[in-house]
Amino acid sequence: MKTLFFTLMAVIGCSFASFSQVATTQTKMELNASKSNGKYVFMMPAGLNKDDVMKNAAYYVHYFTVGYNEKSGQAKVDMVNNDEKSRRVILRFLMSCGVRSVVVEGQTMNLEDFYSTHLQ
Repeated sequence: MKTLFFTLMAVIGCSFASFSQVATTQTKMELNASKSNGKYVFMMPAGLNKDDVMKNAAYYVHYFTVGYNEKSGQAKVDMVNNDEKSRRVILRFLMSCGVRSVVVEGQTMNLEDFYSTHLQ
């Protein structure tokens, strides 16, 4: 019985881990420039379709607009008001798309670390 329980827990744990997806973004220099110009680019995880990305983006139109190219997986975020609060909302958008980590120049970081390092 214990073996069945632990096996079941392992399978459930692995299935949750597979849903944690990673997005890739610009270089540190480009992210620094994005704080000024309010334009960010994310390479979203494979498997997202345009309808889902745009549906998620529709919740945040007061903060930014999103253009998504399904073929390349590139999401371009254009800030309405380029301030810290609005940039924090980018994290909510990424999470709604299933993204839990962001890669910057080969370094994978969770969303909070990404915000404090590159968006704040």
